[in-house]
Amino acid sequence: MLLNWYQIAFAIGMIASGVLNIVNRDFYSPWDPIAPWAAPAHVWLAYAYGVIMVLGGIGLLVKRTASLSARVLFVCLLLFLVLLKTPVLLSQPLLELSWLDYGEIAVIVAGAWTLATTNETQVRAARYLMGAAVIPIGLSHFVYIKIATPMVPAILPFRPSWVIFTGIAHIAAGVAVLAGVLVRLATVLEAGMVTAFAVLVWVGPMLAKPSDVSRWVPIVVTLAVAGGVWAVASKMRSA
Repeated sequence: MLLNWYQIAFAIGMIASGVLNIVNRDFYSPWDPIAPWAAPAHVWLAYAYGVIMVLGGIGLLVKRTASLSARVLFVCLLLFLVLLKTPVLLSQPLLELSWLDYGEIAVIVAGAWTLATTNETQVRAARYLMGAAVIPIGLSHFVYIKIATPMVPAILPFRPSWVIFTGIAHIAAGVAVLAGVLVRLATVLEAGMVTAFAVLVWVGPMLAKPSDVSRWVPIVVTLAVAGGVWAVASKMRSA
């Protein structure tokens, strides 16, 4: 497996996510809440997944261990999505926040899956997973527009319009990927947009009070999701 900057982007997202789990001593959104059956062990699970993500991310940066690390991350992240987040989604199917959390983790799973396989069928399946996952992320912009509007940098005019525009962009990217129309362009634009969110929306609040762990959460989550999309983009053809 060749080490490329797509892989580096995903590795950074994993390492940052794992460190935040360990520092926070618990899961955070979108990883939290987890299934009720696992709640008594949530602290130990948070530490375990923190270690897995840190070591897996570091492993992705070493060519000799990159392939194994990608496979371990994929299996562990998929198990988390299926066993710990699916029960939460099924218990609150009408709550958009549940779909948003699920979608963000599913994008990360798709990124790990893409890096873990060279099988074209599985690469295509990971692409479809990513395409489906960004749609509820886009829908959240409309459901939570009043919450999202203040997050838009104050220097930009018509702040609600930016929330609506980026929501539409998420949905359009997902539909394009699922339909097989301009797949690479849609994926790269989606990845670039999410990366821009990390820089334009979350860096400022984090730098204003870097000692506040809660201010690191959105930028770390955004970088992890962006890394997932970049990883999927790395194996997309120009279709």
